[in-house]
Amino acid sequence: MSHPGRGTGQPVDGAGPGRGRVSFVGAGPGAADLITVRGAAVLAAADVVIWASSLVHPAILDHARDGAELIDSAALPLEGVEAVYRRAAEQGLHVARVHSGDPALWGAVQEQLEICDRLGLDSDIVPGVSSFTALAAALRRELTVPEVAQSVILTRLGGGKTPMPPGEEVRDLARHGTTMALFLSAARSGQLREELLAGGYPPDTPCVVAYQVSWPDELIVRCTLDTLADTVKAHRLWKHTLVLVGPALVAGGRRSHLYHPGHFHTYRRAQSGARTVLRDADRALAAAGATQLPASPHPVTPAPPALERERERGAPAEPVAPQGAAVHGAGLVALVAVTAAGRAAADDLTRRWPTARLYPGRPRDAITAALADGVTGIVCFLATGATVRLLDGLLRGKDHDPGVVCVDEARRFAVALCGGHAGGANRLAEQVADALGATPVITTASDATGVSALDGFGAELGFTVEPGSELAAVGTAVLSGHPVALHADAVWPLPPLPPSVTTTITGAVDGGAVGVDGTAVASIHVTDRLLGAPPDGAGPRVVYRPPSLVVGVGASRGAPADEIDTLIDTTLAGAGLSPLAVTHLASVTAKADEVGLLEVARRRGWPLVVHPPQALAVVTVPHPSEVVRAAVGTPSVAEAASLLPAPPAAGPPTGIPAGEPTGVPAVTAQLVVAKQVSAHATVAVARHRPRGRLAVVGLGPGDRRLLTPAARAELARARIVVGLDQYVRSVADLLPAGVTVLDSGLGDEQARAETAVAHARAGHAVALIGSGDAGVYAMGSPALDLADGSFDVVAVPGVTAALAAAALLGAPLGHDHALISLSDLHTPWERIVGRVRAVAEADLVVAFYNPRSRTRRHQLPDALDVLAAHRPAGTPVGIVTDAFRPGQRITVTTLGALTDRTATQDGAGGAGERERLLDLVGMTTTVVVGSSQTRLRAGLVVTPRDYTWR
Repeated sequence: MSHPGRGTGQPVDGAGPGRGRVSFVGAGPGAADLITVRGAAVLAAADVVIWASSLVHPAILDHARDGAELIDSAALPLEGVEAVYRRAAEQGLHVARVHSGDPALWGAVQEQLEICDRLGLDSDIVPGVSSFTALAAALRRELTVPEVAQSVILTRLGGGKTPMPPGEEVRDLARHGTTMALFLSAARSGQLREELLAGGYPPDTPCVVAYQVSWPDELIVRCTLDTLADTVKAHRLWKHTLVLVGPALVAGGRRSHLYHPGHFHTYRRAQSGARTVLRDADRALAAAGATQLPASPHPVTPAPPALERERERGAPAEPVAPQGAAVHGAGLVALVAVTAAGRAAADDLTRRWPTARLYPGRPRDAITAALADGVTGIVCFLATGATVRLLDGLLRGKDHDPGVVCVDEARRFAVALCGGHAGGANRLAEQVADALGATPVITTASDATGVSALDGFGAELGFTVEPGSELAAVGTAVLSGHPVALHADAVWPLPPLPPSVTTTITGAVDGGAVGVDGTAVASIHVTDRLLGAPPDGAGPRVVYRPPSLVVGVGASRGAPADEIDTLIDTTLAGAGLSPLAVTHLASVTAKADEVGLLEVARRRGWPLVVHPPQALAVVTVPHPSEVVRAAVGTPSVAEAASLLPAPPAAGPPTGIPAGEPTGVPAVTAQLVVAKQVSAHATVAVARHRPRGRLAVVGLGPGDRRLLTPAARAELARARIVVGLDQYVRSVADLLPAGVTVLDSGLGDEQARAETAVAHARAGHAVALIGSGDAGVYAMGSPALDLADGSFDVVAVPGVTAALAAAALLGAPLGHDHALISLSDLHTPWERIVGRVRAVAEADLVVAFYNPRSRTRRHQLPDALDVLAAHRPAGTPVGIVTDAFRPGQRITVTTLGALTDRTATQDGAGGAGERERLLDLVGMTTTVVVGSSQTRLRAGLVVTPRDYTWR
């Protein structure tokens, strides 16, 4: 079949006579002015424009003509788009199907072309600018630097929705050591890092992480491969994110042949002397056996993973990284098994975990190979005693070794053997137990007693332990209940410590270890300030460095790295500030490719965050400069950049800024060191205040089995728990030692919300709890209505009363349904009746909350009468009281039985039965009324989906 326009490379003005046409248009990376001229012309001529709001910037639609039909396909499956194509074939319409980037790359275009063929539609493809080339432009970098990288590999991490063909895993492609652009991979950044390392990239390989390239909220962050996962997680990235990896991102390389005077081609003759120089250089390079120049002190030469790890062990120590235990999902997990039962269990784990791999051979050899490969965890399907003997001589220390977990032959127990906190064995044991249906066995003292472990204290906030801290001695004092003094510069959203630890928020930490009664035997310090030596006789101490400092840097073009480095050291030391408390370097976007600045970031392991000049220009600083404004568009770089927080990014959040406005974020930081100047650079330092954390936690219906793991985790890390007294009592055994409980009775909802928000504003980690889901007729609404952007919010969903009741009844919510509260304490009854009437007319299943109390008697009967006017008398109704709690009661009846007021002589049926059924309803009851389609099947209430199953 002929398809005019397909493959011709010519612009298309419209469909052929009587024929429809689909033009697949690459919209580019996001900015409306990066669509091609041809692409814009197609949009201007199209009758219908299909675009996905989740991927394409809405400004692209400015190119569409007035009157064009605009269809957002973000929520449409392929069949929904096919329906539009079918209409185009029938009516001879021209459809512009807009894809982000270039349609040829992960655009799912091929299946759409086949639909066009089947429908007899003409089709053509208009290429677009891909995000990887847009990112290279933003970085002002060439990705194919001569003799450094002459190839660019575009790929994605395997293990997702689409399987990777053999030989195309990231580690296979990484062995080439060239530039790689990795799409659709940020959500599993830990696995991505491990795959790239396994392929041979050194840990200091330059990387760039970019979110929404060319969009208004574009974020570009430089890092190294070693810090890639931490950087991605720190900025909460998981979608719309591209990662570039490779030596070309910083290397200068050798001069290209193309414009060398010694190179000739059809249009230019070579200069004889230059030609000789070029030939000699080429021969020298070939004689050395090289085709690339090293991009850094470590050549990008593929090496066996074990050899690469040994090389790292002999290398100088890298800057101290933030604490955090790597667990499955953040890297490779090695499985070791010798029996058939062990291998079967290992096979089960490999099917569940893409990053788990069974190491073959003798157990000692398998463990040795796994350690050489730098795995993040080892699961041995062996006895604990045997595993201990096998590990003898192989481990280096808890700060370096992966966590080791043992699983017995019967899969009854998953024992965290070593590396409980630092190595992640405790978490790995829980994950293994969850996957295999075993019981996790965790014996570390802090976990057994419910006390926060000091070696992981503040880890998720990015705390770093000062080298030389006496973790073991202070930890023993805490666990023993001895008096310990905690001094902090500010309130951080930390988990609680036992009551024997006395906390003082000083704002200026001294070197002492004195509690309020002068009897403290040890001290804990959370500070970004340098501390002097402890006085004679002082007890052991631990010093945590919180991520509170941002170093802003301005630099002239070509500023030497050593000069910038020295200025940073001098500035921090002069102010008595610890480099371990620096979270990142910050500058203006014009410095995103500044070689000296990038080298400093690489040396120190600090990400470089760049801000657009317009964002910096609105920040008030003490030393603005019009000279700087003329050069880069903002009167301040170092001071303004240090004061701005890192730009927000999309992704599954660990904390959503509560009430955060759009645009330039509010400046809440304090400039602690004003602009310091050297010959070619400026440096300023700002201290960023910690943000409190409010977790709104749903406890579910009451059965402990229905409490989610996420809810348990939030309760375990909360410093303050706020809730209704009876709800707090129900989870008291899950709360950590030292937690502050602020409970109150019924009717104090607003006061509880205000209390929780006040403590979150003050910087604490707060859990506000409610039954069911805290956002459904519970505490989420009044609390979040007070959000002002000064704290983060984490919402933990819970099983609602409606879902719990539905599960006990069968499947009454199988189709569209509504939830309505019948309490008129705060909502006028007339408004509630209007909602019930709307539900009745729409024929929706409805679940009534708060249906009846001692004083509210007429509301449920009135609501049922409204429904009965629109539904058959035989409509099933479920009455569920105390779902999944002691005293649970389930009654299935009909709408007719609940609305029949007929008097009967014997009291059976009619009004008597109605009153009996209504008397079953109380404040802990959920009443579910079916639609006209709901029916009973084997005693179960079922609302059909109304689908035609094929």
